[in-house]
Parts: sequence; structure tokens; C-alpha cells
Amino acid sequence: MTGNGPGLLQRIAALFSGAGSAPREPAERASEASPTTPLTAEDERLPNASRPRVAKLLAMIADIEARVEADPLLASAMIEVRQMRDVHLPRLLASYADIPPAHRAEIFRATGRSASYEFNAAVDRMLERAAALSRSLAQQDINDFAANLRFIERRYGSDDPIP
Repeated sequence: MTGNGPGLLQRIAALFSGAGSAPREPAERASEASPTTPLTAEDERLPNASRPRVAKLLAMIADIEARVEADPLLASAMIEVRQMRDVHLPRLLASYADIPPAHRAEIFRATGRSASYEFNAAVDRMLERAAALSRSLAQQDINDFAANLRFIERRYGSDDPIP
């Protein structure tokens, strides 16, 4: 190190902590604000057809969080699902809710699909990602179980009383 400034690790830490970055303006729209209360499937701004999807997504996130808390090596999965729950889903909902109902037809004219359809499609993409994370987390458990089954088969599977 030359002493000409902070080291590489210090600069990386500052980058991720937000230290030294330009101050942000206060959010002017609901879609840019962070929520003060956690989002639930009963949120009145949700389209009715979206409620089961959001409930399923929130349940999957809670399940992933519970599994990840036991293993600090899986911190990236924890960060991703928390961002999904605490930032991305609320912003998506807020941006949907920001569109006055009288103007939601403009989304249909632009995309050929309703705003609620597009909202559901976005939630479905989040569900797919959460399911992929869940499968990935479960893979080690599945591999361990399969290895134990092979051991039991080798150890106890033979009809020969003497191994």
C-alpha cells in the first residue's frame, strides 16, 4: 500500500455502504419511497388477482430467510430476498398504484395487456426467482440425503448377514 488513500478493501466497503456517495433527494413519488410498513397480501392497492401471488411470494421469502439464517455463507440469498420483499415488490406496487385508474388503459394500448396483467407478470418473475433460490438452497440437503441413502444401501442393503 502506498499511503495515497484508502486501500482497495476500504474503497469497496465504502462503495457498498454508500459512504462517500452523493446525497439522494427525498422521494417525490410513492414509487420511489421506501415503505414504512411491510407489504402484505391484503394491501388495498393490490389488484385482487395479485393477492394470492403476493402471499405466495412473501411466504417463499420467509421460508428462504429461515433456511439462510442458519448458514452465514448464504448471505447473498438473504440479501436478494430481502431486497425483493423490502424494495422491489413495494416499488412495483407503488408504481402500479401511482397510475390513476382512469389512465391504466394507456398501459393496455401501449403493451396490449392490462396494467394488472403486467403487474402479475412481474410478480410471477419474482416468484420464479424465489423458487430458483429455494431449489438452490435445497440442493445440498438433497445431495446429503442421497449420499445417506447410498450409504444405508451399501451398509444394510445386502441380504448377506456378514458384510
